This record gives sequence, C-alpha cells and structure tokens, in this order.
Amino acid sequence: MRPGLIFIFLLFLNQIQGQQTNNLIDSNKQNYLAEVKIIGKKFADDFYPNYARFYSLPEKLFLAKIDSARKDFITHLDRYKSKLETKYIQEQQIEIKYYFDKLLIEYPVNHDIYIGKTSSTPFEIPEILKSNLADFNKPELVENPDFTTYVKAFLSYQINLELKKSIYKNLNNQQLNAVWKLIPKFISNPKCKAFWQFDFLYSHIDNNGIKDIDNIYTNFKSTCKDTAYLKKINSIYREDSIGRQGHLIRTYKTVGPVKLDIHMFLPDNIAIGNKRSVIIYFHGGSWSEGKPDWFFYACSSYAKKGWIACAVEYRTYGRHGTLPFSAVMDAKSAIRWLRQHSNEYNIDTNKIVASGNSAGGHLILCAALADKWNEETDDIKFSPAPNVLMVNSGVYDLTDQNTAWIRKDLKDKNLVKEISPDYLIKKNIPSTLIIHGTDDHNVSYSTAKLFVEEMAMAGNNNIEFQTLKGAGHFIWFDPKYSSEVSKLRSEFLTKLGY
Repeated sequence: MRPGLIFIFLLFLNQIQGQQTNNLIDSNKQNYLAEVKIIGKKFADDFYPNYARFYSLPEKLFLAKIDSARKDFITHLDRYKSKLETKYIQEQQIEIKYYFDKLLIEYPVNHDIYIGKTSSTPFEIPEILKSNLADFNKPELVENPDFTTYVKAFLSYQINLELKKSIYKNLNNQQLNAVWKLIPKFISNPKCKAFWQFDFLYSHIDNNGIKDIDNIYTNFKSTCKDTAYLKKINSIYREDSIGRQGHLIRTYKTVGPVKLDIHMFLPDNIAIGNKRSVIIYFHGGSWSEGKPDWFFYACSSYAKKGWIACAVEYRTYGRHGTLPFSAVMDAKSAIRWLRQHSNEYNIDTNKIVASGNSAGGHLILCAALADKWNEETDDIKFSPAPNVLMVNSGVYDLTDQNTAWIRKDLKDKNLVKEISPDYLIKKNIPSTLIIHGTDDHNVSYSTAKLFVEEMAMAGNNNIEFQTLKGAGHFIWFDPKYSSEVSKLRSEFLTKLGY
C-alpha cells in the first residue's frame, strides 16, 4: 500500500475504535444512571413522605440516617469508577455530596419546626459542614445545581440566625437585607459573589417586587462587573417599575414604619353613572412571599370593563418577618378601606368581589370568618367581609405539617385555629366559589372538601365547589387548567348578576 492509504486506513481504524469506546462509555453511563434512579427512588419513597418524622429525630440519629443513604450512592459510584470518565465521576461525587449536605444543613431549622420549639442546645451539623465553605469561592461550581441548592440552603440557615438581631425588627425586605450582608461574609471571589448577589436579587424582585430595595439595587449596579447579570437585573427592575405606573397607589394602612399599599385600576369616567363593582386580588406565596404586581394585568382588564380593580400588598414573612395573623388583619383592613373610601371612588359597597390564590384564598376566607383578628387602627363599623369570594387552591387548615413553621414559636399552638377556615364554620358566609384540584400536594383537597361539607351542614347553600380532577396546586396558571378556572369564575359572577 502507498503511505497515504496506510494513513487513511489507520485513521479510519482509530475512528472505529473511538466510536466503540464512546459507545461503551455511553452504555456504562446509561446503566449507572438507571441504577441510580432505582436507588434514588428507594430513598425518596422512604424519606420525603416521612419528612417531618425524620427531621424530628435527634441530631445523631438524623446524621446516621443521611450518612447511610449517602453511602448507598457512593458505593454504587465506586463500582463504576473503572467504567466512566474521570471528569464525570468527579461531577457525580460533587452531586452526591451536596445533595445530602443540603438535607443536613436544613436540619436545624426543620428540627425546631417539627418538634414545635426552638432548641436550647447548639447543633453539631453546621460545624461538621464548615469545610464546605472553601467551595463557595470556586466559580466552576455555580454550574452544578446540587451545589447551588446547597448554598441556598446554607444561606437560608444563616439568614434565619441573622434575622434574630434587633436591627431587622422594623426593616422592610428583611430576608434580602440579611442575605446582602451575609454573602460577602462567606464569599470573597468576585465572580461567585456577583453570581449569588444576582441570584438573590433577581429572585426577590421576581417574587416580592421592587418596593424599598433601591439601596440594594444601586449597590449591585455599582459593584457588579458581569454585564449579563446587570442586564437581567436592570430588565426585571424596569419591568416592575413600569408596571407600577399608570394606576393609583394608595396606602391603606400604616403599621409602625410599614406602609401597605393598595393598587387601584380605575375605569374611565369613574364619577359618571352608577356606583362601580370592585374586584380585589390577594396573591399567594405561603404568606412568605408574593407581590400585588402579579395581578396588574387582570386588574387592567377589569378596569376596561368598568370595574374598579385592586391588588393588595400585605405583610409577609420574607419581607416583614410576620406570621399569617398579620396578613389576615391586613386583608380585613384593605376591604374596610374600600368601604371607608367608597364615596371617593364611586364604589358599590354591596358589590365587592375578593379573589385569592392559595394563601390569598385563605386570606379572603378569613376576612369573612376570622372575627377575632382586627387591626387596632381599623374602624370596625366597616365590614371586612367581601360580598363575593372566589378561592383558587385556598388553605383551610393551619394545623397540618405543611404549616408547622407558623406554630413553632407560638405559646398556644391552637391559636392558628382562629385563622383556619375549617375551624371557623358558621352560617351566612358570602356567596363563594371554591376551585380545588384533587392532586394538590401543597394543600390537601380533603381540607377544601371538608370545609364545603361543614359549611353546608351549617346552613350555607351559596357555596359552589368545583373539583378539578388530576389538577395540582397552581391551577390559575397551569396551561391544562387555567382556561377552565377562568371560565368557572366568569360563569359564577354572571350567575350572581355581575
């Protein structure tokens, strides 16, 4: 053979051998991942349904539980060390480490929640995990989702400690201010620091809005050198800023230094003609986050139809460090404010429709039912009860495991029953539409069903209960169910003459 042909033949042979090697590696990786899936399912099926029980264990027993599960994954990976690429093995080692370390760092807060009190002795786990701090300054790791999830959990734990300081007591956006102080404490690498400041600031704006964050926003713009991060933050900030223009923003209540706003979208020529119907929206977010901005588009649409449409800011745990009791009082204050200012805005006080998703649904139910919770500054001669309630995936029982965090520091754990609709059954509830999915894993369908049944037994025949089979929690924007939810709400209002 000529030299050229020999070279071509050898090159072709090497390509074949390379393809065979790659195919073998891919096959080994597929086998490894398939077996990991089985091990992972076994762990998840045991751990997550028993989440509260495991986190209630003494610290040493919990550590042993997690270390045993971690060992199963490490042993499995070791069996494949000779069959997989070194880089892939290293990536898997990091993922296994930080997946389980996240469960560990969440122990102190979760343990206190599920045992129902603050532990008197310090935890060992944070000390055990101190060696992880060195990784916080490795830019390449921010691409690993298990690592970033761990860092978020670690910072969440630190935020919980930081917020115990008195300087945060009267501060708005408490969690954002706390993490802004903590990030430089644990992260010095400029790229890593920029990543985490971007991540937390973007998430805050997305889920809580831009109110009273100008100092942090300005600080980020002046210190961040990453143009991609700056562009994204500027974009979302500008979007929220524009959304807050073109409608009325009124303070409906002041609590200490906190001013709470009601966003009002008014129809044209509001003073002309009959008094106007009102729809008032309360956002969800587990009483921990959320912003009225989520309803600005809906409010604008209703205003074009001649309604007065409002979106309410209320106190949340993430921004104000408050529990749902405060949010209930805020909801009642906002509806009272509308009645108090009815002449100013030509409001028909017999046609106030309240709409709420999840925690927001809980708030409007409590506005009608929770008689014991009123702000001292409220003029109680004005009724806080809406004339119509529309509840999507509402919360009915604050005595379950999902809401254990609310009860942790309460001397009287039963106090939550005073703001739990399932414990506030009475006659003469306003006309109510309740929509709930059978597969709602955030709020059990059974709690909504129980509420409707108990209310019917109490003599209420004006509650319409719509069950969405197979639906989860977020039915208001789930593409499979959002159109049906919208239709049910529209038909309900039409039947009532709106």
